[in-house]
Amino acid sequence: MNIQQIDTRKTKKAVERAFAEFRRYLLQSSLDKMPTITAQYSLVPPSGSFSGSTTENSAVKNIDYERKRKLVMEKIISAVNKLSYKERSIITMKYFGEEEVYDYEVYTDLHLSHRQYYRIKAAAFQKLAIVLNLVVWKEQENLIKDIDLEDSEIIEWHF
Repeated sequence: MNIQQIDTRKTKKAVERAFAEFRRYLLQSSLDKMPTITAQYSLVPPSGSFSGSTTENSAVKNIDYERKRKLVMEKIISAVNKLSYKERSIITMKYFGEEEVYDYEVYTDLHLSHRQYYRIKAAAFQKLAIVLNLVVWKEQENLIKDIDLEDSEIIEWHF
């Protein structure tokens, strides 16, 4: 029986993309999609379909954006809060600070060795990927077994 393995490099990239989205939402205030206030006149009579005013469209976009922003931020904050103290410290210092921080600065500030730091960071990424549902699995070859059947068919077994 084959067991799927996590592709750590691709999984780490997926979590880092989620962190980048979190930082972008953290830095942004609200979406400034203001309605246009210029009146538009046309000699062509309006068609039967109503697409809504620009004010309504702007309000809907703002509400949808804020809902998504809040959901993403709450999900990532909740996931980070599930980590151990050292894991949470590494993640918050490295990815959620005001300025970009290098790894050596983080492990020096936390009084960790180089090896401890990367081991704890890798475990944190794996936990976050699982909680945020961002795990990327390595592709494995499908097991194919030939069985002598009447029509000499090949049956694929997926484990």
